[in-house]
Amino acid sequence: MENADIRRRKPYRDRVAIVAEILDMAYGGAQKTNVMYKVGMSSLMLNRYLRLMMRAKLLDITLMNDKMALKATDRGKEFLRYCREIIDLLDAESDKAHWSYRAIEIAANSPCR
Repeated sequence: MENADIRRRKPYRDRVAIVAEILDMAYGGAQKTNVMYKVGMSSLMLNRYLRLMMRAKLLDITLMNDKMALKATDRGKEFLRYCREIIDLLDAESDKAHWSYRAIEIAANSPCR
């Protein structure tokens, strides 16, 4: 059953989300195979993203424990930090909107005095 979980596609993610996920895995260094399975994409698709990220200087290939590893560059780490800040900002705004809608709903359902 575990193999079926590996093959199952992840929900739709845009390019930025996929790049951020790869950078998150490669932050301290990770093997390409591990990234491929954790991110949930084929080798062909991962290679396309790795080429894109290396051209943008977000990712480097290095040696770790005598094996080839992917490692986020300083620029890649900065990109990832900005992505997290944007996500936090959007989550905070979403929470505010949720609470304001909830307050309107409570006010609408309260008995008149």
